Amino acid sequence: MDHLPHKARYLLQTALGNPFELLRLARVAWTSFRYRWIHRCVGRNTVVGEGTVMINGANIEIGSDCLLKDRVYLRAGLEGKILIDDSAALNSFVQMYGHGGIKVGKHTQIGPNTVMTTTGHDYEATDLETEFSGINIGERVWIGANCTILGGVTIGDHAVIGAGAVVTRDIPPRCVAVGIPARVVREFDEPDVTGQTSCETQES
Repeated sequence: MDHLPHKARYLLQTALGNPFELLRLARVAWTSFRYRWIHRCVGRNTVVGEGTVMINGANIEIGSDCLLKDRVYLRAGLEGKILIDDSAALNSFVQMYGHGGIKVGKHTQIGPNTVMTTTGHDYEATDLETEFSGINIGERVWIGANCTILGGVTIGDHAVIGAGAVVTRDIPPRCVAVGIPARVVREFDEPDVTGQTSCETQES
């Protein structure tokens, strides 16, 4: 068995040890095929987990070598866009409501059950008028499980958002932010690729 290619070896081991897993892998393969070749939402080598739903697929663009785990939900809206760059990873049950536009940079990882919503309401108006504002996530950002990212927020490159955080304002590059609402609690010592110094801790 050792002489087989890695993927072939994995499939053979799965067939011998847990044949029902092959059914799940087949469903993943079909879902990936459907969103790449029929809906044309995803790029080369991107894997789309079973149960994943993309609404308004013409306004969704996902790059190459991305991973969307099971039951991800993406809704772009009629005028909004969801743009996910190469090698990004979305864990299970991530939800994105991109009516105001969502951009996710390369190599960014988003933890399970994270919600991004670009829709807000004017709570002072009697009719709660709907407002849209975009979300911009940089490159190599790590967002922990169960986070909420609200519209109008930019998260800089290489930032880390702790599990359960609610991000209501911008997070600078190369910082760790946690809490409700999210606050920067740590900065990385080394400069980023542009040579700029790292962020300053936000005051509470």
